[in-house]
Amino acid sequence: MTTFDSTKRSLPELLKDITNGKIQLPNFQRGWVWDDDHVQSLLVSIARSFPVGAVMLMETGGEVRFETRPVEGIDPDSVTKESDQWRPISLAA
Repeated sequence: MTTFDSTKRSLPELLKDITNGKIQLPNFQRGWVWDDDHVQSLLVSIARSFPVGAVMLMETGGEVRFETRPVEGIDPDSVTKESDQWRPISLAA
């Protein structure tokens, strides 16, 4: 059975998990497409505590294994190599 959890996590906690490789992208996730103006608008919205959409996390494990890759801009050599800690994400804003 699939379960969903809407637990709130702080932005610094999410960024730390992205930086150390605990959160990675599934290999099928498309690349980054936003320009600098869109990124700036998103950061302003976050700073003003406006709702900005959702981050969906998919825990690893089970029968299906997805190839993963670090979030763009993260050095692949600096991330955790233990695959059981990877949690691929898909961003929906």
